[in-house]
Amino acid sequence: MSRHSLKTALSSKEASEAMRIEPIVRTTTAQVVAKRLVDMIGAGTFASGDQLPPEKELMQRLQVGRSTIREALQILATLNLVRAAPGQGTFVRELTADNLLRGDMIGVLLSNSVALELLEAREMIEPSLIRLACLRGTEQDFERIERLLDDHEAAWRREEPVSDYAARFHVLIAEAAHNRVGVTFMTSILELLMRRGRSMDGRPDFHAHEIAEHRELMRLIRERDGERASEALLRHIVESAATYDRDNVIDGRPLLQGSAAQQGPARGVSR
Repeated sequence: MSRHSLKTALSSKEASEAMRIEPIVRTTTAQVVAKRLVDMIGAGTFASGDQLPPEKELMQRLQVGRSTIREALQILATLNLVRAAPGQGTFVRELTADNLLRGDMIGVLLSNSVALELLEAREMIEPSLIRLACLRGTEQDFERIERLLDDHEAAWRREEPVSDYAARFHVLIAEAAHNRVGVTFMTSILELLMRRGRSMDGRPDFHAHEIAEHRELMRLIRERDGERASEALLRHIVESAATYDRDNVIDGRPLLQGSAAQQGPARGVSR
């Protein structure tokens, strides 16, 4: 290709990028309030261990209603940034690498209500499933998961796509819990998880970290340590939530279009 042709091609690409229209993202008042509180935590207004002002004070300072404040605080709890102590108040969690998302990751989640709802649903269901897997899982269940982990790592070392393996890991945990409703839920979001994984294929560091975390979760399951396994899985879910492909979970689009729930059992997932 001549220098002139290359320049023309680059100019056309830049023009195409400039003309691309991004979708409008709808945000709720609670998401805006949550973002304001996140910014205050990031700026040091509220430090690790600090108690947030009571609801009435937040209502007055932010000029919003009680339900908005409560929903905003629930969003922060979902992101694992605060904890609610009954009868005492809401406190900022210790801000460590385990429970603090990068600012850009938080921004993605706070601007996408569907991603937040999916995170909430996973937080409600998956930690309980891994507890049940610690209690009910059989040696056959564990061997199936470990074979998947070995295949996952082998494919990663061959630099092959690994999103299918990573997503199926979570379905196999549900199967080891021997809870049919849990398996149905995890199967229903399987395609979304795989699409999220495919969006990270250009980041081998991400996949290496994911494999290590999955092996640690499996170690805790084998030790039948339900409490630690549940806590570790919760951190894993929160950290991975912000890697969803934004176009795959944007407001107004079918979240599970073409999902495993609609297509039948996923390839390679035992029933």
